Order: sequence, then structure tokens, then C-alpha cells
Amino acid sequence: MSVELLTPFRKKMLVVSILSASFLFLLNQFLLITAFPQIMEDFSINATQVQWLTTSFLLTTTTLIPTMGYFMGRFQARTLTFVAISFFILGTLLAIFAQTFTLLIVARVIQAVGAGMMLPLVQTVLLLVYPIEKRGYAMGLMTMVVNVAPAIGPSIAGYIVDLSSWRFLFWLVLPLAIALFVLNSIFMQNITEKGQARLSIPSLFFSAIGFAGTILAISNFSVYGLASMYVIIPAVIGMLALTTFIWIQLISDQPMLNVRLFRLKWFVHGTLLSFVISILLLSTETLLPLFIQDVQGRTAFISGMTLLPGTLLLSVTSFLAGKWFDQYGGKVLGIIGYSVMAVTFMWFTIMGADTTVIAMIVCFSLFMGAVGIVMTPATAIAMNALQQEDLPHGTAIVNTVKQFGAALGVTILTTVVSIQAAQPEYSYIEGTLRGLSMAFATMGVFSFIALLLVLYTKNRSRSKNTLL
Repeated sequence: MSVELLTPFRKKMLVVSILSASFLFLLNQFLLITAFPQIMEDFSINATQVQWLTTSFLLTTTTLIPTMGYFMGRFQARTLTFVAISFFILGTLLAIFAQTFTLLIVARVIQAVGAGMMLPLVQTVLLLVYPIEKRGYAMGLMTMVVNVAPAIGPSIAGYIVDLSSWRFLFWLVLPLAIALFVLNSIFMQNITEKGQARLSIPSLFFSAIGFAGTILAISNFSVYGLASMYVIIPAVIGMLALTTFIWIQLISDQPMLNVRLFRLKWFVHGTLLSFVISILLLSTETLLPLFIQDVQGRTAFISGMTLLPGTLLLSVTSFLAGKWFDQYGGKVLGIIGYSVMAVTFMWFTIMGADTTVIAMIVCFSLFMGAVGIVMTPATAIAMNALQQEDLPHGTAIVNTVKQFGAALGVTILTTVVSIQAAQPEYSYIEGTLRGLSMAFATMGVFSFIALLLVLYTKNRSRSKNTLL
């Protein structure tokens, strides 16, 4: 069904239903982290083993997202939505009754299949529902939802786990997932066109091996070090497979993932900015709790409460930035956002054990507000450079790049902190603080580079693909 044939009410309900599903999937991803200690005790496993609940989820989504360019071009949105929610429900049921840690890992992988399908799907649907002059608003809606879930997920999970079992987290999610299946069955429409593209088995094989191998190498780097075979072997296999995958896409008439989009200057521009933002955002959200708990000796609850105002502010500014982008373009937003980020990273580098909670709340909130200002325009820039038929491939590429940015940034920067903390000439706290200062200084350089990209870019009207 064409979007133009939908009534305003059905358009709104379509957006509400698919955004709600996306919110639940992301909420579920962050719910389990707080329950790790309880899961370790129940299954008699260590901290390295329990991290596979996160690693397996990331491996699955990163492997699946690149294939969504093909699936969204081959199957209609309504069908893909039902398949994604069905996988999610199946994984949730399996997790509830998992009696071994291996079975719980399998359940998380099945859930991740649904999540990997949903993220690029909801982005594509929003871009089709809203015209190009309102794409900033559409991306603002999505960014707001994407960032609210991580903000409230750990707090909800912590409260539930304190009162009950970690299994109750999945019992909480299950009826909501079923309700969303019903809601989407009523309001989700086939607004994407069903194509006749054939699935290339070699593309699928090399894509899966390439992305999984690369992410596995990045994940193992922080545990085993750069010289370990657990890093070198998957990295080499992953890079060779990715090179082969890209070559197949370039010579194919119907590529599974249209990597030719990287020939478009402003698509690359927006994608690169999204990559940098993912590094800065996820790394800061990971390192600041390390500072609060390990250096200052505060509780996990205080750490969570310190980050909560900033995360909520990110959701607000990302939504507002979508509207501002549609009206004024992105250059001014970029200058303000990256300038504020650079200043906050300067402050983060000089933090000490005596830094107050209030000061950290203020600085982190400024940082997150700035991220919200630039995150939505970065995605909109990339999408505005594309023709409508390229949107499924574009959303798949951007989301894949974001996943890599998050994984790469967090792994490398946390490893820097760990190396400094282990130096014999410093105490653990002194070494950790030194490593954190180096990590935040590095991120300050990244934000300054992004600012330079903004300064040397022309601001264009929305009718000409608004650019930073």
C-alpha cells in the first residue's frame, strides 16, 4: 500500500506500533546487564563467560544487519515486522525456561535475530512515511526512542533483580512483545515494494564470516591482547571475507548490500559522522561509570543515577534536533554540538577522585545534550543523499557502521585504561585515572576532527539534501 493512501491516523499508529517494537527490543538488550552477577551465581560461571550474553547478541545483530538491505528489497515491511517480533518472542520464551547457560546464549541469539531485523527496518519505514523535508523529524523520533531504552533499562532491571529472579525480566518482556505483535498486525502496512532480487549465497556466506570474525576479534582484543591468536585469526579471516564480500557486491547486478553508495560524497559524510558519534557516545557511557566506581569508590546505583539525567537529555535534544535540522540545516547544530563535546572532554581529562557528583552530572549532561544535537542530523545527512529505492541499503550500511564504531571504540579505549591500570609504577587507582585521561583526550581529538568537518562544509537548503 502506498503511504499516500494512508489516513493521518493510520500513519501515526503505524509509527507508534513499529517504534514501540523497536523500543522494547532495545530495552531488552540492556535489561540483562544488571542481572549478570545473579546469572553468574545461578549457572556457576565467571565474568568472562557471562559477557558472552552481550558478545553473542552483538555478533548476531552485526552479522544480520548488512543482509537487511536485501531482505527489505525482497520482502514487504509487514512480513519482516512479523518475522522479527516472532523471533523475539521465541527467544524470550526460551530464555525464561533456559536451564543451562548454553541454552540462555541460544535464546539471546534468537532474540538478536529479531533485533537485528528491526533496527534498519524501523528506520526505513520512518523514512518512507515522512517526506524528505521532514526526515530530520523522523530520525529525531527514532533517536529519541533508541536512547530512552538504555537510560531506563538498567534501572528497571536493577529494581526487579533485587526483588526477584533474572528470569522475571523475560516474563516482563513476553506479554509486551505479544501485545506489540497484535498492534503491528492491525496497523503495520506494506509500504515497501516487494522486489524480485535473488539472495546470493556467496554474499551471505562472506558477509556472515566477515562481520562476525571482525567483531569477534575486536571483542577478544580487550581480553587476550593484540598478539593473541584469538584476535589475529578471526581478524585475518574477517578482513579477507569482508574484502571478498565487497568485491562480490561491486560486480553484482543485484548486490545484497549496495556498497556503491559509498561513492556518494554526502552519504559518506553522514556515515562517517555517525561512526565518530558512536565511538564517543558508547565509550563515554562505558568509561565514566568506571571512573565513578573504581576511582571514586561509589556504588553502582550512584553511577547509574549520575548518568540518568544526561541520557534523558540526549533523548530530548535528539528529537528537537530533528526539527531544527529540517528548518535550519545542520551546520549550526554541528558547530554547537561538537564544540560543546570538545569542551566536556577537556574537563573529563582533568577529573580527579575528589570531583563531585553534581559536577559530573552537569558535565555529562552537557556532553549528552551535544550528542543529541549532532546524532540526528548525521543520520539525516546520509539518508537525504539517497534515492528512495536505496534507503533499505543505506539504513543497513549506516547501522552496520554504527555497530562497528561502538564495538571498536569501547574495546580500544577500555584496553588503554586497563593497560595503564596494570602499570607497576602506579597504584591501581592512579593508573586507572591516567588511562581514563588518555582515553578522554583521544575522544576530544575525535570531536575536534568532527568539528573541522562541519566547519568546512556548506549548509544547504532541505530541498537540496541538507548537509552539515
